Amino acid sequence: MSDPIGPFSAGERLTPNRGEAPRNPKAKPPGRQPKQRPPRKHRSFLGFLANFFVTSLYRFGVIAVVLALLVGGGGFYILNAGLPGVETLKNYRPPLESRVYASNFQLVSELADQHRIYVPYDRIPPLVAQAFISAEDRNFWVDPGIDPVAIIRAGFTDLMRVGSDRRPLGASTITQQVVKNMLLDNRINFARKIKEAILAVRISGAMSKQQILTIYLNEIYLGSNSYGVAAAAQAYFDKPLSQLTIAEAASLGALPKAPSSYDPFRHPQQALDRRNWVIGRMLEDGAISAADAKTAMAEPLLPRAGGEKLTVQHAGYFADAVQQEVVDRFGADMASQGGLIIRTSLDPKLQAAAENAVRNGLQRYDHQFSGWHGLVGHVDDPAIEQNWQTDLGKQPTPPGMRENWHLAVVLSITPTSAKLGYTDNSGQAGASTAHLGTIALADIRWARPWVNGQPGPAPHSMGQVLNPGDFVMVSPGTKPDSFALEQIPNVQGALICMDPRTGRVLAMVGGWSHDISPFDRATQAQRQPGSSVKPFVYLTAMEQNIQPDAPVLDAPFVQQMSDGTTYRPGNFEDNFQGPVPIYHALELSMNLATLNLARTVGLDNIAKNFESFGIINPMPPYYPSAIGAIDTTLWKMVTGYAALDEYGRQVTPSLIDSVTDPDGKILYQADTGPACDNCAAGDPAQPPQLTYSGQQLADPDSVFQDITMMKGVVLRGTGTPAVVGIKQPVAGKTGTTNNFNDTWFIGFTPGVLTGCWVGFDKPQSLGNDQTGGAVCGPIWNEFMKTALEGQPDIDFTVPPGDTLQQTGGVTQAFKTGQSPGAQTNDNLLAGSPASIPATTTAGQPGQPGQPGQPNPPAPAPSVDKQLGGLY
Repeated sequence: MSDPIGPFSAGERLTPNRGEAPRNPKAKPPGRQPKQRPPRKHRSFLGFLANFFVTSLYRFGVIAVVLALLVGGGGFYILNAGLPGVETLKNYRPPLESRVYASNFQLVSELADQHRIYVPYDRIPPLVAQAFISAEDRNFWVDPGIDPVAIIRAGFTDLMRVGSDRRPLGASTITQQVVKNMLLDNRINFARKIKEAILAVRISGAMSKQQILTIYLNEIYLGSNSYGVAAAAQAYFDKPLSQLTIAEAASLGALPKAPSSYDPFRHPQQALDRRNWVIGRMLEDGAISAADAKTAMAEPLLPRAGGEKLTVQHAGYFADAVQQEVVDRFGADMASQGGLIIRTSLDPKLQAAAENAVRNGLQRYDHQFSGWHGLVGHVDDPAIEQNWQTDLGKQPTPPGMRENWHLAVVLSITPTSAKLGYTDNSGQAGASTAHLGTIALADIRWARPWVNGQPGPAPHSMGQVLNPGDFVMVSPGTKPDSFALEQIPNVQGALICMDPRTGRVLAMVGGWSHDISPFDRATQAQRQPGSSVKPFVYLTAMEQNIQPDAPVLDAPFVQQMSDGTTYRPGNFEDNFQGPVPIYHALELSMNLATLNLARTVGLDNIAKNFESFGIINPMPPYYPSAIGAIDTTLWKMVTGYAALDEYGRQVTPSLIDSVTDPDGKILYQADTGPACDNCAAGDPAQPPQLTYSGQQLADPDSVFQDITMMKGVVLRGTGTPAVVGIKQPVAGKTGTTNNFNDTWFIGFTPGVLTGCWVGFDKPQSLGNDQTGGAVCGPIWNEFMKTALEGQPDIDFTVPPGDTLQQTGGVTQAFKTGQSPGAQTNDNLLAGSPASIPATTTAGQPGQPGQPGQPNPPAPAPSVDKQLGGLY
């Protein structure tokens, strides 16, 4: 019988035959001798290694899978736990720029950190949306928020680029871009990409594709400070989305990949290539036909590039003041991101007229007194006549040039003329056009070269002013191929025009150029008003029932100051007229008569008017204050004069008519409209009686007397230059401060009020005899001729009980119980009546006091303390 066990090969296992019980190999069969077992064969070494490797790989594979699951699951849990929710996207309200509009709804400015115009989905043209889908995410309508194929492709490409400086290839869908822009940061790392993908899938399941696309097309940055397709269409093509062509839509669709690299202004060829690539993708996607694609690719890149926005020009100072008020009312975030619609009182026609009047006036002064200081730069180029366009292109254009000015370069000169050239973009498709012309020496006599720190005599040779290679500003000359030399004045000016009934500011200029200096000299500059405050001193006298023709002494005024010095001011003319009528003292802006009047009526009473009319609060209790030695602003002075124009009713100036939110809800409404006192009665026989709100600061009778005297200022006094050629009745007052540092003129009709100031930012003399009437008067005149166009010649209404009567050959206003000449020598106003000679009587306008006492001698200038207004 054969051995049931037998030899076995390596690796085999002993197993019993089916149905048998396992045998014990160590048991000795009965009756048999043990047989020696043959030696076991050794395993091969390679087999051992293979077996070990397979077993280890299996074991480590299991461990790696487990660890990967643990790490991946833990990482997913950690990343997922820290992800933002999608509720913010469901309730998407983009930060919208607020827009400031003029009274005619012309755009003034945009208040925003980001230029964005929100457009709902149903107003986005399909071709515009398709341009972005074709360029950025062709599977947008079907993908789950991510594109796995694109991710694998990008991953493989990026693996091949390891070690290079090239940016990783993107694979973001439109949904992922929304996540990146709205919920995450822009860091490029693996963790952020995982978060982006998780959120994209989550958002794709929670929101419709239309919602996602709406957010994307309103949020995406497209260069030129434009966020969203509507803002970009305006920036690049100056048109709404609904008017974009296929080529223009493709141009916008080309930008998300790299707005700076495909900027059509800076990189036109790259932008054109990318645009045409987008058009090709749109053709492949079946969005457009082959014929449409061919036509679109043939279009120029930017047919309307750089189109000027239809905004009110030169309204920067006004816009800044509006912005500050909106921030004060609603906060900075609401002002720049709330999408507010801000309607203002600005009149674009008057704003343009104000800008021109101020600039013309400053140029007149500059040409007369400032000499030549207009050199912009210089280039040393022996071949300037051949290279001038290249040289000119390297010179930055200075800010603040007027619309018809150009930056030019001097090509050659003779003793009597200079040849210059400039370029502009007046050619077809914005091509540069060269212009050559000459400037004659006879036309630049004003450009006096500086000698020893001041303008010298007129130039006698062109080389004293211009040399080849000089960059200067020019404007078209009066003759063909001729230029006029220009320069930006150093002197500054400001102007405010207001509707005195409502307080609505119709125009405001705060300096030569907002681009050069945003400091607003109309609202921010604290300057001495000089004699322009005198109407409030004379109003104080009228309130005390003093008549306009009452005599006041124009004689030396001496006051000991608290610091021990003597205040002894003088008149502009350095003479004295003795007793003069009050109205005559105001017309000629007599300092000494005004101070004597102030001493009579009391500084405390004058201070009440200065403070209640908004000139200054508190008024320093010193006599120099009565003739303008205080600090105030043009804004405050115009506000005070508005109350005079309204017969003493307080007027609150306003820039903003209304503010509404994007949904049309009114957030603010100015209280500037009139109230109808008898409209409720409904009596058709009675005309409406309209009244405006405002506290009564002074009685109308006294204010009307003041207005009547101020009419004399422009008819016979210091303000005559302001009303040349103006037929409407005007009341106003000049102001000139000590040393001719500041000049003012503020004047009004029954319906329009305008104030002007001119001076240097760092106070210095404007020059001898440069008074408010001489400097500001012509500016006021030029502007008001525009402001009064079509206005009827309506005079100031006489209050009930008052009368207009002749006195001393002029017409003045008298209250009930007053009559011309009723307040005679016994009431002479000098603060110290007993010292007034009894034989002196009031002189007629323009005449000194009558014989009886000679005019007092002029005071010694060594003890003078000259403070206050001059004229």
